[in-house]
Amino acid sequence: MSSNFQIDFTSLGLKKKYLYEILATTFSLDKNLMVPNTASMGVRLVDKNTFKIWPYPNTTTYKNIENSKIIVLNFVDEVYLYALASLKGSDLSKSDKALSEEYYGYYTLNINSEQKNPIHIPYLKQAWAIIACKATNINQFLKKDDFGEFMLMEINLTVISYEKFRESFKLFNRAENLTLETIVLATKLNIAIDKKDKALFGKIEGKIEEYISDVKRFGYNESALKAIEHIEGYLKRLKT
Repeated sequence: MSSNFQIDFTSLGLKKKYLYEILATTFSLDKNLMVPNTASMGVRLVDKNTFKIWPYPNTTTYKNIENSKIIVLNFVDEVYLYALASLKGSDLSKSDKALSEEYYGYYTLNINSEQKNPIHIPYLKQAWAIIACKATNINQFLKKDDFGEFMLMEINLTVISYEKFRESFKLFNRAENLTLETIVLATKLNIAIDKKDKALFGKIEGKIEEYISDVKRFGYNESALKAIEHIEGYLKRLKT
């Protein structure tokens, strides 16, 4: 890990105020064993050393951040991994992790100079770059959009360290971008279930089916189609 916590914006291609879709890895402890969890997450760079994220309060991601305060932002150019990480089962907050141990690597992280023993943080091996952060401020707020009202947790993340493993000039094509949007929508279905709001569920499902149809129409894209197949399986499990 780099000891210099200033991000090389040119190297990583990040710009302030832009919203980026990344895979966020957090962890919990089970009998002293580290259990990683990864989910798709929108992040925004707000200044030279701070990001913001907005997880749902009942998710494993939020609970892990609340307990450990540590999160790794994985920059991944494989859209299928976004589906695997984010759509794990019929109940996102209780389901087992979708990504097996083979997907993860571990690196040594010193949080501060007073720390006696470094910790080993999980990250995705397929990431072309990672940023390790510590949660410094958490606030709850209500978000409204076309699909209703959702309670979110706004979290400030201070950069602890980062690593760039390889160059990536990946530009998601239209099918992949729409697949990411479909994954984000699918994560909202559990909120409709929790609210017992059948109308909201139907509205979200209808939009998902519209996006799925468009992705299939755009043409052959192996990663996007694998992700769509995973989304369709997820929808089927939700309704059984």
